Amino acid sequence: MSSTSPRVWLITGANSGLGLALAECVLSQGDHVIAAVRKVSSIPESIKDAKPLVLNLNASDSEIKQAGSEALKIYGGGRHFFRPPPYGRVDVLVNNAGYCLTGYTEELDDADIKREFQTNFFGAISLTQSLLPAFRQQKSGHILNLSSVAAMAGGAPFAMYNASKAALEAATESLSLELAPFNIRVLIIEPGYFPTNFLATAGANGTHPTRSTGAYPDWSTVPDGYAARHVASKQVGDLNKAAARMFEVVSGTGLAEEFVASGRREFVRPDCGTRLRAKVKLLAENVEATEKIWSSTDMDEDKFTKFAQQ
Repeated sequence: MSSTSPRVWLITGANSGLGLALAECVLSQGDHVIAAVRKVSSIPESIKDAKPLVLNLNASDSEIKQAGSEALKIYGGGRHFFRPPPYGRVDVLVNNAGYCLTGYTEELDDADIKREFQTNFFGAISLTQSLLPAFRQQKSGHILNLSSVAAMAGGAPFAMYNASKAALEAATESLSLELAPFNIRVLIIEPGYFPTNFLATAGANGTHPTRSTGAYPDWSTVPDGYAARHVASKQVGDLNKAAARMFEVVSGTGLAEEFVASGRREFVRPDCGTRLRAKVKLLAENVEATEKIWSSTDMDEDKFTKFAQQ
């Protein structure tokens, strides 16, 4: 793609929160947006110029991949975009859609846990797979996977949400290495606290009353308490600023002009950086404290010699 051609962004969950803010930012910069949503009627007026794509991440893998194929046809194949058939065009995939399942592991319903992973992990992977042939052919592209600081520094009662995002991060890190030879950049985006409906959804998606054991603290006030703490400490993110930083990472402009995206994380809130810095310190301390243990498990030299000769 020439530097003057508009990019095509496919953004899941583009109808609210950070996805909506990013879609608005992208359109304001002259790029194209494909807004992937469950219902077209949910797309707000502020992104009316976006092309809608119906996508349900809880659908089957084949349905999700079919949606990816449909996305490629929206801006695909025509002379204007210099994309030969059979592939159309998406330049930036933003796997943003997701939600938080709240509750203690013992009390969560198995089906709810599977739905959490389907939306936050398996669905995103299926959509990514559907676009990779086109990305490889055009030898360019960006994949932004929206994760969470909780993937590395999580707490209760969000174990399954944390785990789904940790899985996405692990896959993203390896995917960035797989796709680097094709000039495709893959990036983990870790937002912190922003005023969206995320916490309200987290409060609504949790343990069924019939599964409550009474052994654990009440979790129902935790999401609201999390928000209140950030407001009290004046640590509240600006969605428009976060969207601008994400756009800059893709375009190589602004504060991200010298940022090499592939294989890196982008933190878009100070609380993320602070928590991850503390986590890194804790990991370093743990490595040092357990050195006698992890350094003691190599084969003795004579046993290794016999093993190597087998």
